[in-house]
Parts: sequence; structure tokens; C-alpha cells
Amino acid sequence: MKTKDIFALIVAILFFSNTFAQDTTSLKKRSWYIPDYGKIQFAGNIGFFSLGIGYQFFNNHLYSELLYGYVPVSISKAKQIHTITIKNTFPVFTKQFNTIALSPITGFAASVETGNNSFVKLPDEYPEDYYCTNAFHFTLFIGAKVYMDFINEKIIKGADIYIEIGTVDAYLYYAIISEEVKISQILSTAIGVNLYF
Repeated sequence: MKTKDIFALIVAILFFSNTFAQDTTSLKKRSWYIPDYGKIQFAGNIGFFSLGIGYQFFNNHLYSELLYGYVPVSISKAKQIHTITIKNTFPVFTKQFNTIALSPITGFAASVETGNNSFVKLPDEYPEDYYCTNAFHFTLFIGAKVYMDFINEKIIKGADIYIEIGTVDAYLYYAIISEEVKISQILSTAIGVNLYF
């Protein structure tokens, strides 16, 4: 499946999910599989850009998402990179100002690279215990989000805009064991938006 086909499929899922959601009378009465929001993210160790769907749990104390991330050859300098990520975000607290809410956030994500750029089992040509497998990664992050209700909502009920700073497990490991790797070298920034149905 070509990258643009995958992108079109994800966009179609987001729009059709929204259509199905409109057939219900209440957000709480929707079927469990209908997502609460769609997500678009730039950077953040899960792709140059990522698209996905998300669900709110535990009275909005957990936001859990399934994302597809993509890095084009022009950015990776090698091959296209495709990732599938499960991301979990926890608002630390929320401060409400009329239709706007501010929240510091923290969370973690688990990603798998689905192309031919990584390996789950170390290939035979590499020395044993020299390299780590690199198909799976865990990401830790902190940040902040601003949520705004849309007063005259038709399709989209509200939106979050967020910014995060985070790192990948392997980068953190090397920063801990090596004096040459500095914390500032392992951090990356992400920015994104959640659109609530």
C-alpha cells in the first residue's frame, strides 16, 4: 500500500467516524468503538507527521490514541519510515476559563516501525550484544495543552492545541550511560491538535 493511500484511508476513517457519531444523541451514548477525537501531530519521535484517532477514559484523565506516523525520504535521508504508535496522555490538572481550559500534560507512547529500516531480532551480521533491536521504542513526554469549546459546533465540538517535549528510551539510556551525550541532545519537540467529534 502506497503512503498516499494510507494517508487517504486514515483521513477517510476520521471523516466517516464523525459521520457515524452524528447519528447518536449524546457523546456518552455512542458505541465504544467510535473515537472521541481525531489527532494531527508534527514531530515528537513518532513520525515527521502523524494522524490518528483517540479516546477519553476515566472522566477525561486518560487520553489514549492510535496513530500512524510517516517520515519521508527527504527528512530521513535513507528510506521512508512508517510507524504505528499507541500514545497515552494524562492531564495533570485543568484550569477552566469559560470555554477555554489549560492543562499541563505528561505521558508515554509505544511505537513500532513497520518498514524495512529496523529489526526485532538482531541480524546475524552484527556482533552479538553490540546493537539493540530497534523496531520498538517507548517515548516519554511532558507538555501543555489548551482546549477550547466551539460554541456553535456542527461537526467539531472543540479542539486542543498542545506542545510537548520528550525523548525516546534508547536516547535516554545513552544519555545515562555516556558522559558524551547531553540531555539537551536527546530531547525533541512536538506540536499537535485534537479535534473533538
